Amino acid sequence: MQDPWVNVRRRERRWTPDCPSPNLRSLLATEFDDAERAFALFDDFLRHETYDNAFCQRLLTVARQRTAASWDIRKLAVLMLEHQILKLRPEDADEFDYLFTQLNLKETRGAGGGIASSVLKEGYSTTDTHQFIREFLDKLARRRRVHDAVKGRNTPDTALRDFIELSRHDCKLSLARYLFTSQEIVHEILSRLRVTDGARDLDPSQPWFVEEEIVRATGRLPLFEAAILKSLCRTSKIYWASGTTSSKINSLVEYPESTVVLVIKPPGSEVEFEIKRAGRRGDHPLTVVYARKGSAVPPSHRLDGGSMQWLLRFEANAASELGLIYRLVHGTEAPIPHYVSRSTIYSVPVGDAEVQTLRYFTESRMFDQGFREMRAAMAHSVAAFNAEGYGKLPDLPGDLGLTAQFISVVAPAQAILSGTSSFRLDKLAAYLSNDGAQRYFEESGTVGRSRHHWRRFADALLEEILGVYDPPDVRFYNYRQYLKAAFAVASNRAKADGYYLEFVQQIARFWGTLLAVRGFTRGESFVARNVGLKSVWAAGRWQVKIIFMDHDAVVIPGPRDRDFYPQFALDGMALDETYIWGGSPPEERATSAVGHLQTIYRVSDDLKEQGQSLARVALRDAYKNTQQALVTNAKLRSLFDAVFLKRLTDWDTLVDSYLRITPDTPASTKWRDEMRKMLAEKGYDKRTGEAYLDSVRDYKWFLERYGYLFDGSG
Repeated sequence: MQDPWVNVRRRERRWTPDCPSPNLRSLLATEFDDAERAFALFDDFLRHETYDNAFCQRLLTVARQRTAASWDIRKLAVLMLEHQILKLRPEDADEFDYLFTQLNLKETRGAGGGIASSVLKEGYSTTDTHQFIREFLDKLARRRRVHDAVKGRNTPDTALRDFIELSRHDCKLSLARYLFTSQEIVHEILSRLRVTDGARDLDPSQPWFVEEEIVRATGRLPLFEAAILKSLCRTSKIYWASGTTSSKINSLVEYPESTVVLVIKPPGSEVEFEIKRAGRRGDHPLTVVYARKGSAVPPSHRLDGGSMQWLLRFEANAASELGLIYRLVHGTEAPIPHYVSRSTIYSVPVGDAEVQTLRYFTESRMFDQGFREMRAAMAHSVAAFNAEGYGKLPDLPGDLGLTAQFISVVAPAQAILSGTSSFRLDKLAAYLSNDGAQRYFEESGTVGRSRHHWRRFADALLEEILGVYDPPDVRFYNYRQYLKAAFAVASNRAKADGYYLEFVQQIARFWGTLLAVRGFTRGESFVARNVGLKSVWAAGRWQVKIIFMDHDAVVIPGPRDRDFYPQFALDGMALDETYIWGGSPPEERATSAVGHLQTIYRVSDDLKEQGQSLARVALRDAYKNTQQALVTNAKLRSLFDAVFLKRLTDWDTLVDSYLRITPDTPASTKWRDEMRKMLAEKGYDKRTGEAYLDSVRDYKWFLERYGYLFDGSG
């Protein structure tokens, strides 16, 4: 393929005063391996201060050059193309007709070729050409702060660096999804990882709705993302972080700090895939840990860097059921990710090779100096698994026998999820604190010592939490001053307040739905490290959504559970409450999910009170709507035992009546006798009935805060 910049290079040899500053050469030499080609691109780019069709054709050619141009050069061409398109007006129908045909958004040019219906899955609201043009421009205009700073040959170096930095964030290049193929994206993804053998994990006891939810989730994905996900899942390979996998936010493949997962953010996409778990960096991606700082770790953390097969199965089943329940009640998708595939790990990467799992954990040469510590932790873990009732472990002698015992319980496995967010609330709150930029650059090992690095980091975070972000018109002196100025911008302040109120209500709606089916998560689905924010293009506009992740502790009564067990469930519900709203001490409130949202969005005390009022209404509505759906929706009812459904509101009656009396009085004795009789008439055995009565009394401190849920009205 002929290089479209061959004439540009010839012209560049004849240097004139009209060319960009020679400083551009030294700048590009530090940013690109192919600095000469980058210079040729910028030379032409900075000469075109108005839209030029021929220039766009050249940019399209470079962006599609899979072999003739480097990945960074191609992404630079994509961003330059976006810059050119933003110079068009909605009335420039002929140019948009040409561009949409080139981007395969239209099959043919002219009035006879309509916008492809596939754009609806991408978040656009229309296929009408005129309306689509406006939405298309709105989507590209999100980063005008970068584009507007480009002033042709008078563009300052800072603006050029901002432009180059934006081009490095694959997921932020809206047009890349139309110019790169899914196959080459998968190739780029795999080049950043280590890959070993695995096998698809098939669970014979998997509930009927799990596969149905997987098909639904993948069917709702845009075609580009669906093709990438299908390729990653097709072979059942196991994906591991490598020593070079980036921890930089918005990377194509990101290994977020303090995690053992990989996240994949495809070019031009707001969809995120998560690989859970992907091992630790270094020579030992998997190891065994029994205790940290003198305290035993939870059983699920004993396989350090990896996941246990049975736990991934449980989590996929629980999340699928929770998503189905939410959709059947509210008629909309649940704010949770989808568990798409699961594979058993057969081998682990060691150096440039892969070693079968049993050998990896048994042979000392695999661990060198850390081998004895790992084996001691394994012996302690096996003993603990036995004591905890994880079934009878195989009685095998020797070193290999110990490994086999350990592997038989943990059964290392990996899952791929769709619809996650790496922007967890705890990270966002930390990174948006006064020393957040310094903390991020130190943790991630990313070069970022200048104020421009810190400003770009702040802009990226604010864009993620606000959807569309207007930067403050101030000089950057320090991170604290810049963030304060950004939140003082009226448009940003309005969005921050609006999203805070929206998310508090969504948390209440999600929890209210769970409470109504007598479910809980022991705080795991609500703890700040497992709740994330994600900016998305949906319904033809930029929005931000909240996502609840990690459902390995979700408990929902199943089709064989006839009764609700309050003495067991109320502890878990109270933990959910603590992780959502926080406890009495101010420090507990600050570390809750809502507390982190207050920190992130810097909300006022008045807004906090308004949020509490709205959350109360949302919680009650979700609870009542869910209970009503459990009466009227046949598919929802099929998930539960008939006796459980018949007795569902007995608990509400019990709680409501108890909260109306004064404890430890003759009235309370009378109440207990009346309720005991009522439960007996409804078929409860004596033991279950007494457990109900005792639980209402013992958890009054929790139940009275939510008495409005049980009053029988609404």
